[in-house]
Amino acid sequence: MKKYKCLIVEDEVLAQNLLKNYLSKIPDIEIIGTCQTAMEALSFIKGETIDILLLDIQMPDLTGVELLRAIKQPPLTILITAYSEYAIEGYELNVVDYLLKPVKFDRFFQAIAKVLELLNQRKGEQEFVNEEPDTALDYIFVKSDYKAVKVKFEDILYIEGMQKYVRFKCKDTQVTTLMSLLKLEDILPEKDFLRIQKSFIANLNHIIGIEGNRLIMINNDKIPISKSVKPHLIQRLDKNELL
Repeated sequence: MKKYKCLIVEDEVLAQNLLKNYLSKIPDIEIIGTCQTAMEALSFIKGETIDILLLDIQMPDLTGVELLRAIKQPPLTILITAYSEYAIEGYELNVVDYLLKPVKFDRFFQAIAKVLELLNQRKGEQEFVNEEPDTALDYIFVKSDYKAVKVKFEDILYIEGMQKYVRFKCKDTQVTTLMSLLKLEDILPEKDFLRIQKSFIANLNHIIGIEGNRLIMINNDKIPISKSVKPHLIQRLDKNELL
């Protein structure tokens, strides 16, 4: 069985050794590298395919959060730090879990189990895609109210995450189904959709304005946008560089 590749980014040697010891007890994971700075990790990530990133936040030069912002498509990430105040900022970057030092094995295993579940889910979806080499679909079917409902991508204004459920706000209707925003990010066309906040994905084609830290959609709904995502969103919307 192919193992998932893990990179440890931690500037404290003792903490680094502890994580290595914990990972050695999990047969599905292979440690492919350890880095002590974010700059070293950034260079490593560019040359390797990484499935899991164990990332310390407090490091010299660049923090772990700044490193995540510099990576276009970061691996599934578990943040590790001694300071709980960084948790909210980390979750805005869609990390899988957040561990406080000193890290205990039971809590570490709980976080790794979440990552492995997501990776196995992605693997299954990819195998299905490989078996069906047809052109990409412009819709998905979801379960809602005990029936299958077709949702066309072009009709979606935005999607709101609500714990274990998501709500598709469409031009003429809305559909609620049991699904995660993380799974939808892998399905939706990247050129049209963007995760703008922890609980929202927006269709860029249906944005008519930005008001502070909120987007105005074509139906005049206003939805929140994360401060860290806003510059990237403006760059994608403002093709003429007028803003």
